[in-house]
Amino acid sequence: MIKIFISLVIIAFITLALSSCKQSISESETTQFTSKVFIADTTGITAKINGDSLAIGVKHALVELTSVSYGVQYQGKTNSGGWWEKNDVIADYYNCFAQKHYPKDTVEKYLGISQEITLVGSLSAITLTDKTDSVKVILTPVISSDLLISEIYYNGSSPPPPYYFHDQFTEIYNNSLEVKYLDNYAIGDLSYGYRDDPEFLHCLHLYKFPGTGTDCPIYPGEMIIVAQDAINHQEYNANSLDLSDADFEYYNPLSSDVPNPNVPNMIQIYHKYGHDFLYSVMNDAIVLFELLPQDTVWSYDSFDQILVPINRAVDGVEYKEELTEYEYKRLPDILDAGITGGMPMYKGKSVARKTLKEVNGQVILMDNNNSSIDFQVLDHPTPNSLDIN
Repeated sequence: MIKIFISLVIIAFITLALSSCKQSISESETTQFTSKVFIADTTGITAKINGDSLAIGVKHALVELTSVSYGVQYQGKTNSGGWWEKNDVIADYYNCFAQKHYPKDTVEKYLGISQEITLVGSLSAITLTDKTDSVKVILTPVISSDLLISEIYYNGSSPPPPYYFHDQFTEIYNNSLEVKYLDNYAIGDLSYGYRDDPEFLHCLHLYKFPGTGTDCPIYPGEMIIVAQDAINHQEYNANSLDLSDADFEYYNPLSSDVPNPNVPNMIQIYHKYGHDFLYSVMNDAIVLFELLPQDTVWSYDSFDQILVPINRAVDGVEYKEELTEYEYKRLPDILDAGITGGMPMYKGKSVARKTLKEVNGQVILMDNNNSSIDFQVLDHPTPNSLDIN
């Protein structure tokens, strides 16, 4: 109870501080103005590709500015020097996101590496007024993953009955052209307040796929479903789903949770609270981990949350009811520089990854490590099916 009280006090303090800051924007600063954003790459990747070792500006980078108070979004691309200017911007606090994608043939030609490279960067709750000279965003590289979270249904079914959330599921997709094995992979969700930890992700729950090495294959273009409960939920809510044929289900042996004997259970590594592994119907961050053989002894933070090394994460997706709340993000940019969702709870909607292209008849999904770009909202969940867009 003390920990909960302290957490609420901290959140209230942050909210009050942000509110106070917003009130400090004077009327003289609320006129429309021209905003200037500089996108920089200090890794040397862009310099080598452009043939200029001294230039750090990233040309043709995507830039997005989203107003915290009003939800207004501005979008464009940088010029040859790495600058982007936008006229008629209103004064406010803004979340700024930038991205540059280099295709495989470009990277191979100039860097000698046979892979795609995506650079991302972001700033949260920055002040933009007519007195702001310019903003600088530094990009860092992210690496695409073979196994991806392709769909998350967390939103809950629409009533009646109200507040039905037992039909949640996560879909994992093999985005590569090779057979992969889910043995030693795990799914967890993150606590808020530890985004800047450079070593660990602080998880509330952590469940591992069963198997000892090659027991759980997932073939190229194949997807598997992990259900909260692998049952026909339409028997309890007519607007829900039949997940009785899910590939795996979460099972909490420490509660009265009843498993489906025909569906393999995920192995519980850690379960902080709750009857089952319940995703928040409003705000959460779901992460797919690839664990190593030595990951058998775990550490915990002061709030008894399990610590998973950040280099074990292969994919992460963050969703929120309010898409402008970048300052409250849980995932670092290297895993997810954006936010998906944006819908009220209990609307029966899901978030699903968009299609990038097809290779020899196999769908390749977007993986920019930015759910704002990679994901879309579906009016109805589509377990074991891709929304080809």
